[in-house]
Amino acid sequence: MLRILVVDDEPYIRTGIAAKIEQFGSPFVVSGFAANGIEALKWLEAHYADICIVDIRMPIMDGLELIQRIRQNHPRILSIVVSSYNEFAYAQQAIQLNVADYILKPVDRAALQQSLESAAVLIEKTRMDEVLHLLLHNNDQYQEMLQRWTDYILTNRADKYPLLVVDTLNLMEGWIDEDYCLLKALSTAWIEMVAAALKRPPVPDNVLPLREWNVDFTVLSRQRIREYYRLNAVMRMEGSILHFFDRMRKEHTSDNDRIIHRIKQYIDAHFADKLNLERLADLIPISRSYLTALFKRNTGLTLWKYLVNVRMKKAKMMLLDQNMKVYEVANRVGYENSEHFSKLFKEYYGITPKEYRRMVEIADEEELCYD
Repeated sequence: MLRILVVDDEPYIRTGIAAKIEQFGSPFVVSGFAANGIEALKWLEAHYADICIVDIRMPIMDGLELIQRIRQNHPRILSIVVSSYNEFAYAQQAIQLNVADYILKPVDRAALQQSLESAAVLIEKTRMDEVLHLLLHNNDQYQEMLQRWTDYILTNRADKYPLLVVDTLNLMEGWIDEDYCLLKALSTAWIEMVAAALKRPPVPDNVLPLREWNVDFTVLSRQRIREYYRLNAVMRMEGSILHFFDRMRKEHTSDNDRIIHRIKQYIDAHFADKLNLERLADLIPISRSYLTALFKRNTGLTLWKYLVNVRMKKAKMMLLDQNMKVYEVANRVGYENSEHFSKLFKEYYGITPKEYRRMVEIADEEELCYD
């Protein structure tokens, strides 16, 4: 579920946006409303949102100041600007504040849905990056702790704990030598759960200690151990850990993720430059063919397509400045030929830059009617 805060001083706009989002269904849900930046910040003190849809022009505290405060106090929240303002200064500030998108009023349902879906992808990617960063950290420390606990079980408490605990720990320990070292993904929380399980005395008084069974501990079946040691919490822990590692095994692409993130960062910052494949590959450095295949496999886009996407989104915001010529916008986003730029813009948005500007003018006229 992705929770959304809608911030606009016009009640009918707030309810209209909420109604559209409700039609989209899962995972989007409107969790709150605010009429200005102050109300929004107060709401965020007591609640949580993944996405804030913010109007620029509001009383008391405008949208740009609100977005800046959100970035400072709630950096995980993505902001989407919804405004009829066509002044370039606002769009430029929005770009600098790294908003997720900039949507013109009246809000088009398809544009809003596309913007939210793009934000959802970014949020999911960010969350996974954060999880991997948290869990793929301090491997030496975890390995040492795991070895210490495993030795403790095998030497001191083998008669009081089920084989499944030993098996689970040994399984995780065995992953140490794998290329991507899944043991790194064992967070402190899991380690504390294991430690807590080892400290609990789970054996009923009427159950004979294993050392008195006169059997080889290592060959006892897991099922028989479970018959005598019904450690439900430990079994749940085992299942959770195995599920967790299975997921990490399938999704673990941390090295590749770092490469893709570095390339995207560079393109986002240098989209107006004359970029080529050789220049991008030298950043890592890796071969051009490997970078091309890796980027396509991880993003579903070619490097060229991603660059065009970035340029078109920047151009869309710049075109809000009616004083800038189309060829000037083209130059600022990396195209010397304005006709080529216009062709790409139409392929991307379905309308030419001039037609887009006309839509902006119409939106402004409608806004004046509301005023």
